[in-house]
Amino acid sequence: MKKKKKALPRWFTLISTIVANATIVLSVVYILFYILDGFNPMLHFLGDQVFVTRYLDVIVAALALLLGIFFLICTWKLFYGKKGKKKKHKARPQYEEDYPEE
Repeated sequence: MKKKKKALPRWFTLISTIVANATIVLSVVYILFYILDGFNPMLHFLGDQVFVTRYLDVIVAALALLLGIFFLICTWKLFYGKKGKKKKHKARPQYEEDYPEE
C-alpha cells in the first residue's frame, strides 16, 4: 500500500516564497550599499569597519543572494512543478508487416 502524500498548506508555500524573496532583496541592498560606500566614503552607509570585516560581510551577502535564488527555485519546483512526468511511449510495431510502406 502506498501512503498518500498530504498537500502542504497554502501558508507554508507563501512563507517560504516570502523568505526567499526577502533574502534576495536584502542581500542585493547590502551589496549595493557596499558599492556606493566605496565610491563615496563620506556617506558611511556601513560605518567605519575593519578591512577584513567589510569583505566578510560582502561574502556573506553574496552567499545569501545565491542561497535565496537557490531556495526560490527549489520552492517553485516543489510547490508549482509538475506532479509527475509521464513518459511518452510510442508503440512500435512488432512485426515487419505492421510498418507503414513508403
